[in-house]
Amino acid sequence: MIFALLVPYISMLIGLYLFKNAWLAFLIYHILIISVLAYNKKLKSWKLMFKGFNLKLTIYSIVFGLLGGVILYFLAPYADLKSNITPILISLGLSGTLWLTFVIYHSLVNPWFEESYWRGYLGSSKKGLIATDFIFSGYHLLVLAIFLNWYWLILAFILLTLAAWFWRQLARKNKGLLIPILSHMAADASIMIVVYLLSN
Repeated sequence: MIFALLVPYISMLIGLYLFKNAWLAFLIYHILIISVLAYNKKLKSWKLMFKGFNLKLTIYSIVFGLLGGVILYFLAPYADLKSNITPILISLGLSGTLWLTFVIYHSLVNPWFEESYWRGYLGSSKKGLIATDFIFSGYHLLVLAIFLNWYWLILAFILLTLAAWFWRQLARKNKGLLIPILSHMAADASIMIVVYLLSN
């Protein structure tokens, strides 16, 4: 269980900090997710990813997800992202076609892995905040620390913890992962599009 919680931390430390490669970080992350699910005989839980649809709640949840990009867009000038982001991305192997492909992959593929893992395998039916909400949020700080000053990381941690809690409640309420996946996809896509625009 402890290893399962450390999977994203291990992946980001190896990929981003040791090898300075964003693609490697996320490929390790996703391979480890599959490995943990396979080891614990939970691969069949993929069926949950297509359960729990509710049109009205889906629309609200997608709007919630899109707020991630909106918040980033308005905070970017204050965080001085525009001037710093391109050289950092290049240093992580993200430029040209590789960068655009990463934006698409992170937006459309990553949410399926993360929701099946965090709200599926590591999920909980508890209504209040739990440890995994904070642990999910915490690993993102390893990524964001490359781009942001420490005081922005506090805000990011709070927002990401709330997002983790919200997606877990969606999974609990609807007994499926489809709505959390779509909301997470909206969040990742909106954020990645804003980052992509800032880098060009």
